[in-house]
Amino acid sequence: MNRRQFALTASLSASVLMAATACRSEVAEPVPQARTITDPAGNEVEVPAEVHAVFGMYTTDLDYALALGLEPARTQAIRGGSVGLPYFLPADQIEGLETIVNYPTFEYEKIAAIGPDLILNGLGYEGGPDVTALQAIAPTYTFNGFAGDWREDLTAMGTAFGRGAEAQQFLDRIDARTAEVKAVVDALDEPPTILVGWYDPKDAGFSGPQLDNLSGLVFHDLGIATPALVTDTWTTVSRERIPELSDADVIVLAVETVDDIETELTRAREDTIWHQLPAVAEERIMGISNELSYASPHAHL
Repeated sequence: MNRRQFALTASLSASVLMAATACRSEVAEPVPQARTITDPAGNEVEVPAEVHAVFGMYTTDLDYALALGLEPARTQAIRGGSVGLPYFLPADQIEGLETIVNYPTFEYEKIAAIGPDLILNGLGYEGGPDVTALQAIAPTYTFNGFAGDWREDLTAMGTAFGRGAEAQQFLDRIDARTAEVKAVVDALDEPPTILVGWYDPKDAGFSGPQLDNLSGLVFHDLGIATPALVTDTWTTVSRERIPELSDADVIVLAVETVDDIETELTRAREDTIWHQLPAVAEERIMGISNELSYASPHAHL
């Protein structure tokens, strides 16, 4: 073979190799296809081939979209009384997003004007938004995000939207963080008893250890107990019975916004009934945003 024939043969071989590589790449990256799924509420949903603007009916729904790597619409929902999106959502993913108040009144016309190509509706309980009205705006995935374990909801969404790997990656992050905190809890002489509640000068409300609220999920995984008096998902305790919460090692007050935390803590500290609790008298009381009351990926993290 002369030098010219060798060069020609090498050139042809390279071309064949490049073509074969291109074919393999095409097989590895199939073109997205539109598909029909059935959501947890039993509705058929036409999922578009590519999703570029997801609108969440509640901030927890936006949280799911971000955890799965779905692109959010540039305007998102907040509830009345909130100031902006929850602070614990990843700043780089919510930067520049605008908000509309969409709870407890649902703003169908404003949602339509946003132009989403997919709506996540975690308010799929009795009395929630009109699913038919939402479906007229965009394909709508409906579920009850206020019942059960959010991790199951995330897994189901990952499957529905072809984001199973992203869902598992986030769950792995949760497991890793849980292991870190549980190691701290396990190193104590005994796990603490923690009370999560809302201060009220009359009747106060508290979250129990059930697995359909965020504190219940977290405490279950960490081996943390709640006061004996708080036995239901939501327990209302009259002012006269507040002293019975003395078995709480730590009290966590949920407040409307982060800016209100110190005000609420001061009210509880100065309340003569609440001050009888050792956790209050000994300054083992703290505050968190009320948004952390509701189970969703980044809230749990």
